[in-house]
Amino acid sequence: MKRFFEKFLLGILWLLSITLITTLWMNTNYGFDMLSAAHWEYLGTLQANRSEIKPDFYISLIAALFIALIGLYLIVRPRTKRVKDITSTMPQKSNIVIVPQQPVIQPTPAPEKPKAENKSKETFSPRPAPAISLTPRPMSPMGLRPPVQRPTATIPTPPLQQMPRPVTTPQPTQNTNSPEIRTALENAEYIIKKCDRIGKLQNPTVAIAYDQSMWIIATKASPNTMVESIQTLVTIFDDTLGETANDIKLRGFIIEPTEPVQRGDDLIITFDNTADFVKYVSEHKNMKPDDYDAELFEAFSTYIGTVTGYIGKS
Repeated sequence: MKRFFEKFLLGILWLLSITLITTLWMNTNYGFDMLSAAHWEYLGTLQANRSEIKPDFYISLIAALFIALIGLYLIVRPRTKRVKDITSTMPQKSNIVIVPQQPVIQPTPAPEKPKAENKSKETFSPRPAPAISLTPRPMSPMGLRPPVQRPTATIPTPPLQQMPRPVTTPQPTQNTNSPEIRTALENAEYIIKKCDRIGKLQNPTVAIAYDQSMWIIATKASPNTMVESIQTLVTIFDDTLGETANDIKLRGFIIEPTEPVQRGDDLIITFDNTADFVKYVSEHKNMKPDDYDAELFEAFSTYIGTVTGYIGKS
């Protein structure tokens, strides 16, 4: 019973570990949260619409399932082979009965009498060996003299020189957006997502709308930097969503740009100051479209939050 309980707990631990590792893998590579019901509903919507989904997405799920099943089988399978090997190597009891043997008493030969030679009564007996004295000889006074210790000369070591510490010059800080921008977006009912960095653009303000549009707002930035940041997001959306990425509308806003805009489209809109941007936001509030789907927008919001959080730490 104890062994069965241990295998049961080990199997649960194995399944939880595979689930956590698979969730981290899917969230990092595909922006898909396995523990979110909204993501599964969004995946079902994509499959129902026959949208193109990368084969690696399904391969990752199948591989995780096979690894979980194989590991669970290795944990719960009975181990009888080792018991058979142990029993085969144990010594077999023999049926041989050992009978104790009685000692054989051999007769001792009688001592022979010494023979007399020339009728003399003298008998020869071996002389005893001289005793050898094992007393040690006293050592000479030179042997008892303690060894003479010679003074050893100490070499003075030069004092250690401390290396001068490198002087680090403080790097200039990137201009961040003012709190008025965030307040204006919240009053216009836009949803703001946290993002520390997008490419070379530091501390931008990212907001999304109900029509699946995404705004990137920066202060004192160049249009080229904004275009590179938008291109980075487009690459991530294409890799993770495929053709569905075309439904996301990206637009960049620069307050007090460092260079004039050379583009002829409305991808990037510039403002001379923050007040002009606040006025623009108040005139373009976040309105729900006629085909608004709350569950689809919740999945879109979670996906954008995952992308901005991942790209801000990379």
